Amino acid sequence: MAASTGLPQRAISMDVFYIEAVVAEMQSLVAGASAKKVHQPDADSLILRLWNGRRELCLRINTAVGASGLYFTERAWINPETPMRFCQLLRSRLRTLRSIQQLPGERIVTLTFDGQDGGTYRLVAELYGRRPNMILCDADGRIVDVLHRREEVADHHAYLKGAYWTQPEKGAGYSLDEAAGCWSSEMAGLSPAEWLQRNVRPMAPVVARDLAARLERGEAAENILTDFAQHWRQRDYVYQIGELDGCPRLLAFQPGALRLDSVKTFTLASAAADTFFSDYAAPGRHGERARLLKAVRRALSRVEKRLEHLHRDKFLTDETEGLQQTGQLLMANLYRVRKGMTEIEVENFYQQGAMVRISLDPSLSPSQNADRLFTRCKKIRRGYEHIERRLEESFAEKQWLEAVLQGIGEAETREELAVVEEEMRDYGLLPRNGSKTRRRPAAGRPKVREGVSPGGFVLQWGTNNRSNDYLVKHVCSSADLWFHVLGQPGCHLVLKNPRQGHNIPEEDIRYAASLAAGYSRAAAEGSADVMVAEGRAVHKPKGALPGLVQVKSYRTVRVAPRREP
Repeated sequence: MAASTGLPQRAISMDVFYIEAVVAEMQSLVAGASAKKVHQPDADSLILRLWNGRRELCLRINTAVGASGLYFTERAWINPETPMRFCQLLRSRLRTLRSIQQLPGERIVTLTFDGQDGGTYRLVAELYGRRPNMILCDADGRIVDVLHRREEVADHHAYLKGAYWTQPEKGAGYSLDEAAGCWSSEMAGLSPAEWLQRNVRPMAPVVARDLAARLERGEAAENILTDFAQHWRQRDYVYQIGELDGCPRLLAFQPGALRLDSVKTFTLASAAADTFFSDYAAPGRHGERARLLKAVRRALSRVEKRLEHLHRDKFLTDETEGLQQTGQLLMANLYRVRKGMTEIEVENFYQQGAMVRISLDPSLSPSQNADRLFTRCKKIRRGYEHIERRLEESFAEKQWLEAVLQGIGEAETREELAVVEEEMRDYGLLPRNGSKTRRRPAAGRPKVREGVSPGGFVLQWGTNNRSNDYLVKHVCSSADLWFHVLGQPGCHLVLKNPRQGHNIPEEDIRYAASLAAGYSRAAAEGSADVMVAEGRAVHKPKGALPGLVQVKSYRTVRVAPRREP
């Protein structure tokens, strides 16, 4: 049966070309890297924390149906309380990653490791079909265990312990070069995109549609395939996220004919994939985080629209002085106005020598026209205070929502995510089912992160609004220093000063500031401005939203963001 030409609306897995691009990007970075830790956030994905001697890399492998792929991630994940079976196995076996390779033309990637026992292991990631999987093999190719145990798989082989892993048989087909001369002459009733997907290796659905669209607009078939083959061999990658027919797509090549909507372009393949899968793929337990993110982003969009309307209304209130002056000019020339006039030109004695035209309502008398201007002026002034109050409230709500987003991203455990979720329920972002017991985080001291500055000063910072409030209310004393990235959501960080009046070295201040920037939205920036204030200058206003404080005085330092290893 011919392959479908349609692009599945829910399938957002990496195609063979994107996997090739990601693997090429990874090879020089991971060769010889030690496997510090293996995590399994959910049933379908693994995260390998690798140290390559220069920095830590977190390699994520997703095997969710319709959302498979691999990439470096910089986003937080949630670990289960007890490591899962396959995760425990990998922790006990893997030591050093020697190489990462893609099987040519296949959505299969092999990672070769030196083992803890001195042996060699291969972790095979099958990122295709209806049953993506990961298989751990020994040096001889025997299966040690698999992520998803299946005794009978129709795709190509069974996953049995002790059996030999074999790659799927290659179907008959043409290479890109071979297909160039026979594409348009051998379609045999298939559409151009169908023929490409069925007969050419390697090929991807979006690429097939794009090449077919070029054929339909009159380009020669041989030139189309030759041109694409050249781009492929030269690795002329353009990493993009865009919408096609209303569905998000992750692309490694710039389309030649298809037009994408809402396009974002990235310089690194993993950076694009990390954003793509974080925004659009939430398999298994990741749906928990995605559900919260969706609710916050929806609320944030509403607040931003409200602020836009309020700023527009505030702009109108700034016209009151002009209305007042216009009314006074009209009163000064009232003797010249006759009922039925639509406008009058008068001298503007507020600007010497200038003339101004005043619009009139022909149905009103001269005095009624003047009263209309003064009444409108008074009405706008009465609304000014209301608009100012609403602007202040809406801006505070926007800051709070951005802090909630930051808290969701920083959550590393289910308990931390539950704290943020409960805050969202308390403030109406999520519905609360009255028939169920109200779930509250454990009482007592909220979780805060801790560290030590180069000079030995204790540092504490929050992971969400609740822990940030706890630091301000119960930890930060008048002699301590308080840090927060300027103008962006982030943690509240406290540097404990054990002695009143003790001068804290600038090195320790800058170290603390760099951590405050690292645990904020500015984490990915090259540098960021951080507020530094004495504890006595920071307080929580009565009735303020969680995580919001007032700072009477502060200075700023510019630092490079950093995070604790």
